[in-house]
Amino acid sequence: MSSELSKTIKGKIVLFFPHFGEFEMDNWMPFPYIYLGPFMEKAGFEVKIIDARVDREWQKNLTNELKDAFALGITSMSGPDLNSAMEACDIARDMNNKITVIWGGHHASALPDEILDEGYGDYVVIGPAEYNFPTLLQCIVDKKEIPSNLCGVLTKRNGKNIGIRTPNLAKFDYDDSPAYHLIDVEKYRSKNNVVAYFKTRGCPFKCTFCATGSFNTSHKLHHQYHKEIRYLLEDLQFTNLVFRDPTFFLKASVVMDCAELINDIGNKKWKGQARGTFHRQYTPEQFKFMKKSGLTSVMFGVESGSQRMLDLMIKKVKREDYLRSAEVLRDMGVEMYASFMFAMPGENVADLKESLDLMRQLKKINPNILLQNCIFLPLPATVMFKEAVKLGYKPPTTLKEWSERGIGSKFEERSDINWLGKETLKEYTKIYNEEFGVYKHAWQREKDGEYINPMHD
Repeated sequence: MSSELSKTIKGKIVLFFPHFGEFEMDNWMPFPYIYLGPFMEKAGFEVKIIDARVDREWQKNLTNELKDAFALGITSMSGPDLNSAMEACDIARDMNNKITVIWGGHHASALPDEILDEGYGDYVVIGPAEYNFPTLLQCIVDKKEIPSNLCGVLTKRNGKNIGIRTPNLAKFDYDDSPAYHLIDVEKYRSKNNVVAYFKTRGCPFKCTFCATGSFNTSHKLHHQYHKEIRYLLEDLQFTNLVFRDPTFFLKASVVMDCAELINDIGNKKWKGQARGTFHRQYTPEQFKFMKKSGLTSVMFGVESGSQRMLDLMIKKVKREDYLRSAEVLRDMGVEMYASFMFAMPGENVADLKESLDLMRQLKKINPNILLQNCIFLPLPATVMFKEAVKLGYKPPTTLKEWSERGIGSKFEERSDINWLGKETLKEYTKIYNEEFGVYKHAWQREKDGEYINPMHD
């Protein structure tokens, strides 16, 4: 899907997507950039994307692309991807031509002052950028100050960080299709030929550990997602589709419309993310049709088997809901993919034991259930991050420190979990390791032949 290009090119911007230090994983397409692309092209800017996750020679290619560019856009999370993000910024700073560096993404939205104060960015864009980024670029080209009413853009002036910190709303119901023409789609085609798709931006729930619900919620309209899904499955010939909306199964009428669309296309598989209440949101006939249309797996962020912890997280779901959903999926012959989070602020050993008990019950209901673990990682600006700080967590204070923090799902790889207390952590770790031994993620298990992905052709 190509964008309507402006006849006059005002300048070139390079958009950089950092890598996480792991090249063996399948990667999603760089969604922030293929959403931004059409808006920038219509405004008259040439756009190039450098994705270090799929480009082993990204330093050389970034340098070449920056030679005739005026700006560099960088996105990042709050972890090891900051290493290559900072390196990209350093490359831009060393160019003979002046490059304006603009940061976006979760880390920039959460800690914009850090980026500006360390000199790694000239501007920071907070939240979704389709509606303010072209205006910012025009100001840079024209060498003008940003408008005083431009939401979600910060910069440093006279030693002070100025701008409106309120992000743009998560408006997603626009007709500009993702700019797939700006990337080499084949670099994102996994061995299972699966493609990710977002029909919704944002999340209506406010779970305390998550940053997804920060910018409200917006949905693609019927004609928009029909066109885009058909393009992915028919034109680009992907055989498997993953709906990455945080709560895809929330609205039954839309879900069934998507199932009918995929069934009409034919011979495709799909999966999506659900809440524990999945079991009571559909009729038996609707469950049967979803299976018929190609539904192979439903993903749940269970997080904890402790009702006390579920309530503290504001999950708005009951422990029993996951058991009922497991029964429904067993009867459907559809995989249940359930992820759990461990060592959260406020958690104790009793909560851990309740999580282990729920995992065993789920396994008993369906032995083929896929259970996944992660150890809590404080995301800046979230409620649970602030709770961790109150309990003793010492967060990084520089980009370099953020890039070096542990993010693994093995307690031996983490030295930052001081919000639990030494004795609690010691007992917690002992019980966890006795239960799971050497833990592997699903992609590692699939690679080692220990897990068969239901989307495998």
